[in-house]
Amino acid sequence: MHVADSIAEFFRAEVDRAFKEHGLPCGTLTEHYVVQLLAAYGSQPIEGQPLALRMMAALDANPRERRTKLREIGDTSLFVSGFWADSLASKPVDVDYYIDMGGSAYGELARGGTGWTGDPLGDVFGELAANFVRFVEVLMLVSRRTSPCASNQDVMRLYQRWQRTRSRWVARRLAALGVIPPKPEGPLQ
Repeated sequence: MHVADSIAEFFRAEVDRAFKEHGLPCGTLTEHYVVQLLAAYGSQPIEGQPLALRMMAALDANPRERRTKLREIGDTSLFVSGFWADSLASKPVDVDYYIDMGGSAYGELARGGTGWTGDPLGDVFGELAANFVRFVEVLMLVSRRTSPCASNQDVMRLYQRWQRTRSRWVARRLAALGVIPPKPEGPLQ
């Protein structure tokens, strides 16, 4: 068995379990896409160029290259925000930036464009764009089960972020770690 095949098999079981636990029904092709995305990032480095610069380059590219670049942006955003969200807490851009960029990239792909109409993955990209935050949460479940537990510092940074933003997404992350923030006085975002 090839290493990529064994990684894909490992993630297939984890992704299927996470989708069921999170209550996120998705198409078979979308689930397969997410498994292949995780297997690919399990064996290759993440592109270091900032997403905003990559997005600008994608919008200026020819149709075939634009599609490839948008897909890379969406995939990177989904992987980073699902697996490494906690590490972004003290960075200049946080997980919300990755969520916005990834959802936008997949949305563009779902709409299609000159030179790539009739894409067999159009429905997959549409599903990923429409439910990007939920897919991020699914990957967080996979990450939590496959990665070491968060340190106390990670939990504290996440709680401090919740204090600043009152984000529902952050509140759900805290709850998944066993920390229930107090009821906010103002509206949640």
